[in-house]
Amino acid sequence: MKKQIALITFLTFMVLLIGCKSSVNEPELDDVILNNLIESEDVVINFDENYLDDDAISFTLGKIQTDLFPIKVGRRITRIERTFDKSIVGDSAKVTVTTKYSGNLIIAGKFNPITPGDTNYRPDTIISKPFVETVKRNFTFLRVNPRNDRNRGWKLQAISLPEGQTSDRNIQIDKIELLVTGKDPLIITNPLETYFFIGDSKRDIPERKKNEEVILKVYLTTNTPEEDFVTITYGRSFAGQMYKVRRKLNLVTSTQVGDKWEKVYQGNWQIFVMHPFGKFHSVINALKHESIFTVEGAISSSTWGIPYKVN
Repeated sequence: MKKQIALITFLTFMVLLIGCKSSVNEPELDDVILNNLIESEDVVINFDENYLDDDAISFTLGKIQTDLFPIKVGRRITRIERTFDKSIVGDSAKVTVTTKYSGNLIIAGKFNPITPGDTNYRPDTIISKPFVETVKRNFTFLRVNPRNDRNRGWKLQAISLPEGQTSDRNIQIDKIELLVTGKDPLIITNPLETYFFIGDSKRDIPERKKNEEVILKVYLTTNTPEEDFVTITYGRSFAGQMYKVRRKLNLVTSTQVGDKWEKVYQGNWQIFVMHPFGKFHSVINALKHESIFTVEGAISSSTWGIPYKVN
């Protein structure tokens, strides 16, 4: 009888030991770990910071036919929701992160035309348009060491570029070019398949120097010939100071192809002297003409982003 009890005790112990070992080696990658890994990466979080462009941008409006003459435009986000679609094979994983931004586009403007050269004009109306934009991005992870790690050994390996769109899809970014003197151009046509590998000297995110000027070209397609509202936002708030820039790009060409218009917008992306060091994320956003220049026009938006680091 004592031998039977001893045998049962031994078998129970072995079952528990095997169970514990299996638990230790379990390569589970849950949403809590994914949030930890994402929120610890500056370049990823900085995309959220620069998408949240509460500071309205001022710009000069040319002579166009419109029922609203914008003076300042900003985006106020009220809710951010993330979901994860995971594919795990052994100690590697690919995760598509879908982020839904809900908020309002705020337009401060006038109903009457602005006299060219008048710098004293003030808005006499504020338009608030609700919108929802969904941004997707791919991540790859590796499981390096499962012990003594709150993330069970999972480490971020690579990030794709983000791609965002509203449900109204009447504007679409097709290609982005970055031109720097003395360097090969960076040409992007598929953001979700364009990856940068964190910490890999040959495949890491692009490095920019202080005072370096980048020529940015954005190629897009819309269903109207009028000028749209295309911007780049970069930098960040740092140590209580605002080192964030939002610039409007200029329409360079517009060509009708069937019932669509293919357009190119261009502007300078300059790393200013006071830009902090570290890893950051630019946000390139295109809003269709009616979204900005009409009172009733629905929000139609397309968003891409490019990470960068300043050393």
